[in-house]
This record gives sequence, structure tokens and C-alpha cells, in this order.
Amino acid sequence: MTAESGQNPASKGTQVKLLVFDMGHVFVDFEWETVCQGFCDRAGITRKEFKPILKHIASLGYESGRSQTADVLREINAKLADLNLTEDEFHTLWNATFRENEEMAALLQLLKKDRPLYLLSNTNDSHYSYLERTHNVSRHFEELILSYLVGSSKPEEAIYREVLKRSGFKAEECLFVDDLAANIEAASKLGMNTIHFVGIQDLKQRLAVFGISC
Repeated sequence: MTAESGQNPASKGTQVKLLVFDMGHVFVDFEWETVCQGFCDRAGITRKEFKPILKHIASLGYESGRSQTADVLREINAKLADLNLTEDEFHTLWNATFRENEEMAALLQLLKKDRPLYLLSNTNDSHYSYLERTHNVSRHFEELILSYLVGSSKPEEAIYREVLKRSGFKAEECLFVDDLAANIEAASKLGMNTIHFVGIQDLKQRLAVFGISC
């Protein structure tokens, strides 16, 4: 099956030895629109006015480690005259809606009993620090591959190769779960097995195709 169908079962009897999970909208839920509205409300501007500012923030490379929290905060305050957000205020707004999906968290704990789990996430220092502090997300995983620390983000090939480098497994021995089609496609091109995440029940059915019961 192709990446478009969301799954490409291991061929020729290759056994899946490593499960690799995305974080956002897989086992951590959030509402980005609500986050953006929080900044708008604090600054007294409209979403339309905030859009170019958000685009500028994205260009700074916060998720790939090219900029730090202080850099992002400085740019926001520069773009929004007289706003003067403190770093604490920034973290509060930036992380406003994060929560761990309890059903998915329980599934991860079950899956890790049989094979190692890796986290492969496009994230930044503020997001990950908050999630680790409040939800201990690392408890599910043997290895954390975080874009802002690796210096590469999905769907760039380098971050997937980091999985292979750290694990020592071949691409066809890895199964990658992500909610974004572009990230799934990139992993498939490298030879990884993939599941396009759309929900926990669908995930369980697709895992069964790989001989992984849960």
C-alpha cells in the first residue's frame, strides 16, 4: 500500500523492531487556533493582523533550533509595539491548550512492553519543556528525537536518518506513526513502514496488520 493509504506493511516477512511516534495530534492534543487567539487578545489585534507576525515567527526556525525562546519573544515584542510580553507570559500563551490524550498514553505504555518506542517530533524548547514538566511525556520512550535539538525537522530526510543512526535498525524494521501525510511520505521514501494516524481505533487495526496486537 502507498503512503496515501496510510500504511505500507513490512514486506518479505521483515519484523517491525522499533515503533516511532509523532507527538502533536497523536498522543498530545492541542488547539492552535485557540493559542493564536490568546496572543491576539493579549495584543488587542485581529487574527488577520496576527497572521504576518505568525509567519515571521515561523521563519525564525524555532523548531529546528536556529532560534531560541528569547529570540522569538524579542521578535514578537518588536512586531507588536508596546506589547512587552514577559517570558513567563509567552510560555503561558504558547502552551495554553496542551494536554496528553489519556487513551493514547495508555496504548503507548502497552506497546513499549514488547519493543522500543522512539519519539520523533517537530517541537521547540518551550513546547517540549512544558509537556515534559506537566505530563512527563518522555516516560513512554526509549529515545527522544526532537527537531529543535537535532537541527532538522520533518519531513527533512536528516531527522529520519537520525532514527536509524540512534537505533541501529534498518528502515524496514521501523514503523512510523504520524498525523501528517507529508511526514509519512518522507518516511516511506526512506523505506520505513508507516501508519497515517487518524485515531486510536484505526491505529490499533493498522498495527494488527504488522502483527502488533494491542
